[in-house]
Amino acid sequence: MNRTRTPQARMLLVAGVFAGLFLLMLGRAVGLAVFRGSALAALAARQHRQRIELMPHRGPIVDRNGVALALSVDVPSVYVRPREFAGQEERLPALAEALGLSVRTVRAKLATDQPFVWLKRQASPREALAVERLELRGVASATESRRFYPQHSLAAHVLGFVGVDSQGLEGIEHELDRFLRGQPRYLEVDRDARGREMYTRGAQMPSAQGGRVELTLDARIQDATERELAAGVAAARAVAGSAVVLDARTGEVRALANVPTYNPNTPLEAAGRDWRSRIRNRAITDAYEPGSTFKAVLASAAIAERVVSPHEMLYCEKGRYRIGKWPIRDAHPHGWLTFADVIRYSSNIGASKVAERLGQERYHHYLRTFGFGARTDIGLPGETGGIMRAVKTWARIDLATHSFGQGVAVTPLQMAVAFAAIANGGELLRPFIVRRIVAAQGAVVVRNQPSVVRRVMNQRAAETVTALLRGVVEETGGTGTRARVEGFTVAGKTGTAQKANPDGRGYSSKRVGSFAGFVPADDPRLVIVVVIDEPRTSSYGGVVAAPVFRAIAAAALKRSGVEPRRPRGMIEGPVVAPVAVQPASAAIAADGMPSFLGLSLREALTRAHEAGWDVQLTGTGYVRHQVPAPGSALADDRQVALRLVPEE
Repeated sequence: MNRTRTPQARMLLVAGVFAGLFLLMLGRAVGLAVFRGSALAALAARQHRQRIELMPHRGPIVDRNGVALALSVDVPSVYVRPREFAGQEERLPALAEALGLSVRTVRAKLATDQPFVWLKRQASPREALAVERLELRGVASATESRRFYPQHSLAAHVLGFVGVDSQGLEGIEHELDRFLRGQPRYLEVDRDARGREMYTRGAQMPSAQGGRVELTLDARIQDATERELAAGVAAARAVAGSAVVLDARTGEVRALANVPTYNPNTPLEAAGRDWRSRIRNRAITDAYEPGSTFKAVLASAAIAERVVSPHEMLYCEKGRYRIGKWPIRDAHPHGWLTFADVIRYSSNIGASKVAERLGQERYHHYLRTFGFGARTDIGLPGETGGIMRAVKTWARIDLATHSFGQGVAVTPLQMAVAFAAIANGGELLRPFIVRRIVAAQGAVVVRNQPSVVRRVMNQRAAETVTALLRGVVEETGGTGTRARVEGFTVAGKTGTAQKANPDGRGYSSKRVGSFAGFVPADDPRLVIVVVIDEPRTSSYGGVVAAPVFRAIAAAALKRSGVEPRRPRGMIEGPVVAPVAVQPASAAIAADGMPSFLGLSLREALTRAHEAGWDVQLTGTGYVRHQVPAPGSALADDRQVALRLVPEE
């Protein structure tokens, strides 16, 4: 009885076991197919399929005339698959030599579990060919895009540079990265068990390159600016320097240079303790105390508010003056000076007295109106707004020190914008360095036009200040005579300022010399600001910065096609609307020096040049003094110095 049931029971047991296993398998299959199907399908796709990003070439950057400043080129990048390379370790020295790397570096790259490792990104074609000739398993190259700067270090601080993955890191490359990179496309590829790519769906063409960026820079003016600035910094044995060349009519930046500089093709070669110093765009990031160049701003406010006239006399206290407990000193002592001479000789005491007439509120208003204390929004990364404290924090001495450029900090670009407002008749322009951006398809996506931010003073006040600034350069004894440009009128102002201590307590013995001006003064085209940081030969801006201004201006005017408007060697005095009177004397001695006394500027020049005399002029108005004196023996060099004064 038990024997007959045993086989049946066993069969039922086995059938039950198989049925249970089937149900388990069915449940597992349903779970995998229904509940986890999408997740497993995605996992399989990741293992056997890859989405490759096809990055376009970065768009070119060119100057205003189409000269290429930044381009993208195809270069090889060498990679290795470590598993396939296994067994060829004895060839490591040859591989390292071909790539210009150390054996230790290559060995470290191979010591990984990753299936793919870059050996050298953006290698040279010669290096890639040398690797190919080694015929190593698992080592190959792929084509990538590399940024190339054909003009080398030219405009490096404007252009910036990119990383190995073509991402913008500094300058225009960083600021306009989204326009320059363009839109990538994506390619779906399958991979076999060894990770090799199979284009089963066909290959698409990579997308077009990024947009084209056209700058306002002129490569020729930029080159001259960099060259002359570097020479000036070297001659002054200075730590650094900056220069800005601005179009006085439009606000376009024609050149922007800094010393020291670097080559954006190899930015890491500048790496070291001074690396950040080399790549920093000092012209827009470094705020400095401008010194006496700021007197041009004081003069603008004072003339516009009519608190002083050019010919009004001011007593300059023989070089020493006190405001409360604080002493104010002049480099050279003076007694009575006209306001024109206060600017020409750069008297701190005279400037302080004019600032007292203006008062804190009005002067602070003009400083803000000129844009100090705020960024210019030029369109470059890293720009700072300088330092301008709220007027409610000013002490009495601050009004005086601000009149001659201490206690306030500005950037070279801010000073250029302020002088451009004087040059163009009183309108503050927004500076810009990008003219337009053109997409790959040809559409203009960004176009910058000259833009007036606000009017800072009326036309007549601007003309009067221009005349005062011409006296600084063109009259004998002016602090800026070394900025004279042959054949052109020049208006400008020198500056020499102490550098504040890093801890903010007092001033150090270090100096900053600068010159800011525009040319031609009678029809302003270019505004140029030169800043020399910590010069060692001389601290005066008229000595270290003015000659650099002159050299840059001469080159920039020539490259801009601006022709001289006056005879060479002739130095005109600034014209400040004299009152018409008859000349006191115009007699010509028959056997001695002719007399020019009492003649107007035009009459004196006409008669002198007709008689073959080389004239040196100072002042404005009518001839009051001359050397040699009338009737004296004729000078062999045929030179005469005439001093003009306004008619009372």
